[in-house]
Amino acid sequence: MNIALAGNPNSGKTSLFNVLTGLNQKVGNFPGVTVDKKIGYTSLIEGTKAKVIDLPGTYSLYPKSADEYVAYETLINPSGEDVPDVTIVVADATNLKRNLLFCSQIMDLKKPVVLALTMMDIAQKKGILVDVNILSRMLGIPVVDINPRESKGIKPLKEAILGVMQGKHIPKEDFVKFPALNTGFLPELKLIAGIDNDYAALHLACATERLSFLTEEQHNKMEALKKQYQFSKAKVQAAEVMDRYATIDHLIQSSIRIQDNTSGRTSLTAKLDKVLLHKVWGNLILFVVLMLLFQSIFWLASYPMDWIDGGFSALTGWLGEVMPEAWWSNLIINGLVAGIGGVVIFVPQIAILFGLITLLEDSGYMARISFLTDRLMRSVGMNGRAAMPMISGLACAIPAIMATRIIENKKERLIAILITPLMSCSARLPVYTILISLVIPKSYVLGFISLQGLVMMGLYLLGFFMALVVSKVLSIILKSDKGSLFLMELPLYRAPRWGNALQTMAEKAMIFVKDAGKVIMVISVILWALASYGPGKSMDPVSKKYEMLKVTQNGKLTDEQKVEQAHERLEHSYAGIMGKTIEPFIAPLGYDWKIGIALITSFAAREAYVGTIATLYSVGNAEAEESTLKEKMAQAKHKDGTPVYTLAAGSSLLVFYVFAMQCMSTLAIVKRETKSWKWPVIQFVYMSGLAYICAFIVFQVLK
Repeated sequence: MNIALAGNPNSGKTSLFNVLTGLNQKVGNFPGVTVDKKIGYTSLIEGTKAKVIDLPGTYSLYPKSADEYVAYETLINPSGEDVPDVTIVVADATNLKRNLLFCSQIMDLKKPVVLALTMMDIAQKKGILVDVNILSRMLGIPVVDINPRESKGIKPLKEAILGVMQGKHIPKEDFVKFPALNTGFLPELKLIAGIDNDYAALHLACATERLSFLTEEQHNKMEALKKQYQFSKAKVQAAEVMDRYATIDHLIQSSIRIQDNTSGRTSLTAKLDKVLLHKVWGNLILFVVLMLLFQSIFWLASYPMDWIDGGFSALTGWLGEVMPEAWWSNLIINGLVAGIGGVVIFVPQIAILFGLITLLEDSGYMARISFLTDRLMRSVGMNGRAAMPMISGLACAIPAIMATRIIENKKERLIAILITPLMSCSARLPVYTILISLVIPKSYVLGFISLQGLVMMGLYLLGFFMALVVSKVLSIILKSDKGSLFLMELPLYRAPRWGNALQTMAEKAMIFVKDAGKVIMVISVILWALASYGPGKSMDPVSKKYEMLKVTQNGKLTDEQKVEQAHERLEHSYAGIMGKTIEPFIAPLGYDWKIGIALITSFAAREAYVGTIATLYSVGNAEAEESTLKEKMAQAKHKDGTPVYTLAAGSSLLVFYVFAMQCMSTLAIVKRETKSWKWPVIQFVYMSGLAYICAFIVFQVLK
């Protein structure tokens, strides 16, 4: 059995999906977070199993944006694999009139429907009393009061689903009479499409050019038929919506009572918005919120990160003592353990970042950020709706680029796709953390504000500022006659669910360890091999040199000679040759050949930088088995004896990672969303060029 969850944005649909399926899907308290179909499974009463499909939020069966078409096609397609057997329409009881428009449209498709009313407690506080029994009788479908945030009403909902599946509640009459059309139009249209529902046929006529399930022959025949009968989508849509609202008004008068129990009091949400959305105080508060966010990442994560770092250093030293000298022990210590340590140490920061973002979403504040940034976004060729994908980009660019489907204007959506990777994603966080801790002093501004935290926030703001600059340039280059409007419903402020935040932290930490860990582990092992072996003509002279030294020194090398041997072997290995090849190109940025190798591996995944450096410094350092990665990096020297990680070089590297496109997966998703390799190539070229030029300027100024 297929159960589709449909409804307006912010109606509680995704929360219900989580309760039914038990999956910890992302719950965002702002429109557009669900940008694709999400599927889970649930058990109904009497052991019946069902597939649950969470559709993107939409206001009606007249979609405008790409994400709304995902929901539209699932509901309209007569033969897709996800055709719903039952559609649960999740409706906000505080905005019932608007929600019933969408519900009534789905009912007229003549498929089983259950109406699930959420936020009834908030409606009652506002003096809105909904008589569920009268509403159900007048609609002819089951109406259930639920609270998915507290898992209430789920059993009656499941009973209602089984009831409609048994044919107990299928409306016999159309909710509204369809607008007058020329005789013969709908029958011919139904014949072409192979369907038997007048209202579904009407929608096929309205969206012929956008429906992917229609064959080319069906498409051509429908277009010819529309031309023959002079079909006007705008007139039909306007007449239908007016008729629906007239019927809905009658329903509401019969099933809802309004009590004036507010006594002139302003709601808490309205009071908070007077401050949080103020054109001056609102922006100041937003700045403070962001500052606290990045301060917390350093402050809260410092202790567990130190424990993990120290633990892996001790483990490496212990393994070096108990394991015999052999290629396989070298691989385990300097390849696998070093690589794992480079991943695990950053788990606390990743978890804290996601947890704090989840709390902001759950509370309703994230939608206010879109409102506050609308004027700024509009000045660079977009609107506040683009802020949501950009904010999502702080976690990962891939779902953020998919989230641009909520942007209706094609030009603005393309700009958002091209600039979103400039937002610093969580993959950059490990790089920022290790470099900031190396080159920025651990001091405090005003005695309590961490300088390292301020620099971290500055990097995130730098990416956002450059995204705005690039957006402005693209808005001038890309031409479009169509303007755009930004309409968004601001959700009520709610107390964030700490359990939800903790679940998200655990889930995202596991995803980071699994996904990033797999990439870094593979790269670490490959790098270990490349750093441990090399062509005979390069490696043999090094081996002979130190064998001769052993002979002259009673078969032993001094500790200093062991360090020199490890360094020379690394320099003449395959990895060393790669790094030396690109060193002239990156030297003007202040980087040595080891950093060059890390830059190459970072194009597979940005976070691979730390794993690469961990492996290279482990293989190339015979005496520092018990040193932490930070200590090894701090001890790194150029040939002339100067430190590698100076303020100038570290700052240059930080700026490079802010701007560089170093994620093959992101380029692949851009190709999928734009349906062309043209835009990913443009994106890669402009971001890489921007990273190189800005890093060059920073190094030359600071050195």
